[in-house]
Amino acid sequence: MYDKLRNEFEAGENSFLITLRCELKWDWDAFYKCTSLMYEVAMLENQKPAIDMWIAQGFWSMDTWVKEWSSNENFPRPQPEKYKQALMILNELAYLLFNGESPYMDNTLEKLAKNDV
Repeated sequence: MYDKLRNEFEAGENSFLITLRCELKWDWDAFYKCTSLMYEVAMLENQKPAIDMWIAQGFWSMDTWVKEWSSNENFPRPQPEKYKQALMILNELAYLLFNGESPYMDNTLEKLAKNDV
């Protein structure tokens, strides 16, 4: 799981970031694969006394870089409301990692991250 997430954060082969950056395409399947991994890793990391630097940097980058890269008015966003929700999911996953708790009282974030709604 950690190797897969590192591949995502490094914009490796078949990652959400590589498609976003090189093809200027928001690949929803790749996005949810990535956010599902992020959720699972955040839950595991919250059991530990410290977060590895690459994980912290990856969560921060996903929350900030994706928003910046895709905010250009020429970036194709065929589903604007879904896109806004996707940015919210990235932000809330970062919140989960850094604060150790979900911004929700129930398992809503897990469902959103795994596209299980």
